Amino acid sequence: MMNKSTLALAFFVSLLCLGNAAAQTVYGETIQVLEERLKADTALYAEIGARLLAGDANLTNRELATVYYGNALRRGYNPLQEERILDAMNTLARRDKYPEALTLCDNFLKKNPGSLPAWLERGYTAWLMEDSVQTVETYRKYYQLLDVPLKSGTGESFEQAFVVASLRDIELVVDKLGFIAKDQSLVTKDNADGSSQRYRIVKCTKEGDKTATPTYYFNVELPLGRGMQQSLKKKG
Repeated sequence: MMNKSTLALAFFVSLLCLGNAAAQTVYGETIQVLEERLKADTALYAEIGARLLAGDANLTNRELATVYYGNALRRGYNPLQEERILDAMNTLARRDKYPEALTLCDNFLKKNPGSLPAWLERGYTAWLMEDSVQTVETYRKYYQLLDVPLKSGTGESFEQAFVVASLRDIELVVDKLGFIAKDQSLVTKDNADGSSQRYRIVKCTKEGDKTATPTYYFNVELPLGRGMQQSLKKKG
């Protein structure tokens, strides 16, 4: 059976640098600068997110990056809550309770429009419901956001690592590149300024081609650093 991200890609097609995460630029802007913009304008994330939810096809690359990375940078971000919501959606869908699963997802996305896994889960649920209109529209938004981490680097080195906002996004990026993530290792790399960054090094394979075994680098400082800090605050 096809996994959800592979199904998303097949359905969509058929129908239609530096190592430091703060210094690495995405669409000409560093994560640090983006964070300062979000602090200066606390309504910015919600405003752009509302446009994405409404189906605005004219969002710029930088606006999409603001929603994608802003999801993990904002004060209310809680990756553990996201995991629980996604698991609950999956459980409802497995029990054929598709409307309930969509309602749960929509309520979550209203506050967390930058969640890439949630958009994928919603598209998959709409597909199970055989609702072609919702499926196409949801996958369009999913691919709008997926393009952000895909263009954050080449993934070929620490210096050009893909910068992801969520650990779940690693497999989504690898899948879009046409590979399967096999072995992953967490590495901490020291920077010249005394700081350090965490990376996931992912060894991949390609179905039907044993000679294709690329290795990709992912900067995971945002989900492991900022994301875990926010989760600990929520627990406290």
